[in-house]
Amino acid sequence: MITAAKPDSGLHESADLVIDVQNLTRTYQVGSQEVHALRGVSFSIERGEFVAIMGASGSGKSTLMNLIGCLDQTTGGTYLLEGVDVAKLDEQALAKIRSHRVGFVFQSFNLLPRTTAAENVSLPLFYSGQLADSEERVKQTLTLLGLGDRLNNRPNQLSGGQQQRVALARALINNPAILLADEPTGNLDSATANEIMSLLQKLNRENGLTIILVTHEQEMADFADRTITLRDGLMLSDVRKSAVKNTSQRVITNIAPAAASSKLSFTEVLSFLMMVCVAALSAIGRNKLRSALTMLGIFIGVCALIIMLAVGEGARAAVQEQLKSLGTDLLIVLPGSTRGGGVRGGSGSASSLKVADGEAILAENSAVGAVAYVNRQSAQVENGDENWSTSVQGVTPSYLTIRNWALSAGRLISDEDERDGKAVCILGQTVVDNLFGDGQNPIGATVIVKNVPMEVIGVLAVKGHAASGQDQDDVALIPFHTSQVRVLGVSQPSTSMTQGSTVYPAPPNPFNIQPKLQGFVQTMYVQARSPELVKTALQQVTQTLERRHRIKPDHDDDFSVRDLTEIAEVADQNSRVMELLLAAIASISLIVGGIGIMNILLVSVTERTREIGIRMAIGAKRSHVLLQFLMEATLLSLIGGGIGVLAGIAGSQIIAKVAHWPTLLHTSVIVGAFCFSAAIGMFFGFYPARKASLLNPIDALRYE
Repeated sequence: MITAAKPDSGLHESADLVIDVQNLTRTYQVGSQEVHALRGVSFSIERGEFVAIMGASGSGKSTLMNLIGCLDQTTGGTYLLEGVDVAKLDEQALAKIRSHRVGFVFQSFNLLPRTTAAENVSLPLFYSGQLADSEERVKQTLTLLGLGDRLNNRPNQLSGGQQQRVALARALINNPAILLADEPTGNLDSATANEIMSLLQKLNRENGLTIILVTHEQEMADFADRTITLRDGLMLSDVRKSAVKNTSQRVITNIAPAAASSKLSFTEVLSFLMMVCVAALSAIGRNKLRSALTMLGIFIGVCALIIMLAVGEGARAAVQEQLKSLGTDLLIVLPGSTRGGGVRGGSGSASSLKVADGEAILAENSAVGAVAYVNRQSAQVENGDENWSTSVQGVTPSYLTIRNWALSAGRLISDEDERDGKAVCILGQTVVDNLFGDGQNPIGATVIVKNVPMEVIGVLAVKGHAASGQDQDDVALIPFHTSQVRVLGVSQPSTSMTQGSTVYPAPPNPFNIQPKLQGFVQTMYVQARSPELVKTALQQVTQTLERRHRIKPDHDDDFSVRDLTEIAEVADQNSRVMELLLAAIASISLIVGGIGIMNILLVSVTERTREIGIRMAIGAKRSHVLLQFLMEATLLSLIGGGIGVLAGIAGSQIIAKVAHWPTLLHTSVIVGAFCFSAAIGMFFGFYPARKASLLNPIDALRYE
């Protein structure tokens, strides 16, 4: 129901004077010409009056209406609304006046076309923050105007008279002090026009509502108690037909306290956020194809970002896991490089490490806990009719312990196996898969390794592929001594060290005398007594080898000692750089998607300029308009980002299974990508949203 507001103690002495216009002028600049719409108009309107403003087209009556309704600004003169100079109020205060004090009824109805009658009527409640019993108030107001059964009908489902009643209900829903009706019957037939005017007259008589009617029809003006006539921007006459009746029934509070506050209250923010979410989703749903294409850029960007980070993080984790499997307390000692004919070979091309070097390191260096040797060579391994070319490695018993490499079956190479040079081997899972069929137990079986029969005593636990792509399980381990004397050969120094090394077959051993480990070592693993002693062990090993190899201070070492912790740090740093590069590439797609959102919103602002004007006319502040379009941009990004997150998770899983690439996806990456997509939408949506909020209400209303 429409009821009178309660009086307030802050009223001015002339409490009955609602509008006071003195020497009001309004000039428009059209090209190089000035158009004088109003030329010094002066009048006053008391509370409860029903005033008709008449005049021919171009007389300035609509301009005067817009000035009274705070939709336009004066060029000169004074306009006091309840004693407050409107020209001195900011935009926030003017919006509060339109929301709480003034109701508009337009000739063209100005209803939002894609919303129901109830939603159109409830808009002012959202902008004013009056959410209490909003549904009931909307229903009562529409029922009062004879539209109780049309709550869910859209404007295109209503007749002209019904649409005008909806517009009238929207103007009255906030219980305004002044109702401004601009040609409210211009698009109606005479019978419907009389019904609308009778309803306005009833509101004035029974509720004391101050009504200002703009019309060019004398028949409509006759419903008013007072008629002001304009011509060419000048006021020709001001005629009162009868005294104002029942003005004491409706008293409103002074506007000054409300206008003084320009900050949004929590209730207003909450109510508006509820509305803009629904409005934004509705706007997105109205243009499904365009919205889908706009989201596509965000979708691709988020999906690519998640997949690339998952791949990068997976590769980094694989490298770390591989290095971790080697141990954080390990040093790797490799032979140096050779020079010949001005050409330098790679690391390990020289035969500069000996078994004796390892023995000296273990005996002399207090920070060293264990030493293992490795010689490797590609060779054919056979089992019956099956054969497989793999990496055969001669290792000492301490090798697997130092490498933290466990067995899935069988036993380790023992000291006895090493001392006696036994023909035993441990196979990697890849070799087992290729030499033994399903269900066959390789333990105890005999395989031929480079024409030497060997017993399989163990199977290595699966390690998978290294970050470089090498299959770590494609290996066969044999005792180091056995590799020297029976399989790979004993490496001996040549008579001339400048000619490199020569590999000789094992000499005859008719008395089965086992020689001491000798020859050269391709790779040496040195384990420090603790991770804290790695740096100390590195210094000691380097000094020992330099002394044994007689390296002069001004010469390069003929060996290299690598600290796995440093390798891990470098690998981790390189992996992070690669991740950042991949993330940057994927972010470009997100930026392109953000530009698409900005472009679409700019188009949307142009298409919905009139809608923006309508919202401002019924009380929307500039911040309301800004937030509404910003919410649309954010929702576009969030929806596209949400779908992109799901696609990215699925894509990373597919890559891991199909391409066998290691992938690792953290929750922080998913949350970060989703939040980043929202930030992109807000950033690129801000300019169109701000452009919409800065529109002049009257210009927006006139936009076609």
